[in-house]
Amino acid sequence: MLVVFPFGTQVGAADLSQPLPVRNLYPPMMRFFDPTPDSALRAYDQAWSFELNQHFSTMNSFDFYPGSTLISDMELYVIDPVVRRAVSSNLELSLRVPLLRPWNGVLDGTIQAFHKVFSMPNGGRQLRPNNSFAYSYDNGKGTSWQGGNRWETGNAELSARYGLSEGSEWAVAGLAAIKLPTASQARGWGSGAADMGAGLVASWTSGIWFGHIESWLIRPLANDTPGVSYVSYLRGSIAAGYRFDGMSMMVQFQGGSSPYRSTGLDWLESPPMLITFGLRGDIRQDFGWSLAVTENITQRTTQDISMTLGLNFSM
Repeated sequence: MLVVFPFGTQVGAADLSQPLPVRNLYPPMMRFFDPTPDSALRAYDQAWSFELNQHFSTMNSFDFYPGSTLISDMELYVIDPVVRRAVSSNLELSLRVPLLRPWNGVLDGTIQAFHKVFSMPNGGRQLRPNNSFAYSYDNGKGTSWQGGNRWETGNAELSARYGLSEGSEWAVAGLAAIKLPTASQARGWGSGAADMGAGLVASWTSGIWFGHIESWLIRPLANDTPGVSYVSYLRGSIAAGYRFDGMSMMVQFQGGSSPYRSTGLDWLESPPMLITFGLRGDIRQDFGWSLAVTENITQRTTQDISMTLGLNFSM
């Protein structure tokens, strides 16, 4: 049974109604802040809570071949640790410091065979050797980056969630975040400057059903570079699901606009859109897990497909 107290404080299987902890893993988009969906119903009564999310994605994207301006051909492993601290009855602070490991990968042949069996587009994978690595951008105007097959530190994020209003089965919270430029700009994982964002999330629950709607306005503080302008952009998500037998099942949509302008490349300026299917479960009251599979919708500005495995606990 789920019981809701003021400002979303919950007891029982609270984690089962949380959104899935996924985000855009397309490397050029990871240079900027991309929020992981939140919930206005998450408890504020736990002094500390922790998440360890692991993502594995595969992608093959380039504008032209050969001689691409932008190419992103790799598999990517992301370790996403999150620490949360409740500082009052309706305010929580969070810190995320991701680690990234791009590499050649092993899935290209399998994905090509799968596409062939179901007569699906191959996305140009046949034009490059299987299980090869490439990540670079060079617009010939002085703006470029060159990625490496190595461990990387991602962009750290500081965020806050503040309960604004609540009812017996719903809640609304304000969100704020700043992305710190801790990732490498030269290797294409950071923009070289901070991003600042503000948003709202509305959550509801009714019996076995629950849902979340979230929206963000994000301002990158990076200076324009030759041939590239950086603009404020939007992010948003919708999640819906239901609980059963100590688990929950949900579907989640994430999308928005691009922070890139004046590049001449749809691979940077197209709106990113993702759809995710996943499960959450409880090992015990203060220890849970999540499992999700994410697929792109636009075929650009997102990873091809990714898998997420997460653990969360509180104390």
